[in-house]
Amino acid sequence: MQFQIPSESIRIREQLFPYLREHYDCKIINSAEDIEQNRTLVFSAPFDNYLQQAIKKHNINFFYIDNGYIGNHRYKKPWYYRISYNSLQNTRVGTFGTSRIHTLELADRWADWNTDGDYDLLVMPLPNKLFTWFGKDYDTWREQVLAEYPHALVRDKPGGRASRQQRFQDIVPLISSSRKVITHHSMAAVEALCLGKPVEILGESAVEHWQNKTNFDRTDMLEHIAHSQFSRDEFADGTAWQVTMEYQL
Repeated sequence: MQFQIPSESIRIREQLFPYLREHYDCKIINSAEDIEQNRTLVFSAPFDNYLQQAIKKHNINFFYIDNGYIGNHRYKKPWYYRISYNSLQNTRVGTFGTSRIHTLELADRWADWNTDGDYDLLVMPLPNKLFTWFGKDYDTWREQVLAEYPHALVRDKPGGRASRQQRFQDIVPLISSSRKVITHHSMAAVEALCLGKPVEILGESAVEHWQNKTNFDRTDMLEHIAHSQFSRDEFADGTAWQVTMEYQL
């Protein structure tokens, strides 16, 4: 495969790209004019408008890299990153190879099924570039959702410089006290299923296949997540890309 990587992605998360650049034909791009339609895009934050426009206009295949689905609450800086092919989260459940569940740090993020709770938790996204990918006007969408779930407890995602640990510490008690979690594309959906709460997805989620279900065996869900996120070490030694190409292509 031939790849093209925005220089800004390398600048922000350079630790994720050395293996790819060493073992594959990679072109560094800086603008829309640099994009080749037949090269697969590989990028992380920021998801700039020129990338979104090129992907949609020319139907360019891409790998998107962002923070992992679970486990980063243990680290000051993200240790786990997800890779998604032609989507912002890996929604395609494939055929699993060797089990990877052991790579997930679940010790303090696992509970039996429990649908008792005081409220339905509605986790709202930020009106950022990720949301624009879905082609929706944020204010209009938000108004419609709040009208559809008038009795839900609304949790807006903290912006600014709130620490990763603080965000996780804040949301876990809210999930644990809920009947179910409703969200557009938040990682809270993965957290909720691990904590034994059903989820409803309004946008795109790696766990949308398991929405509106309870009391099911969560093994396949965990394998899917484990085959879709990787540690920094796995990016460095190539495991991330080897597993991704086997599982998602």
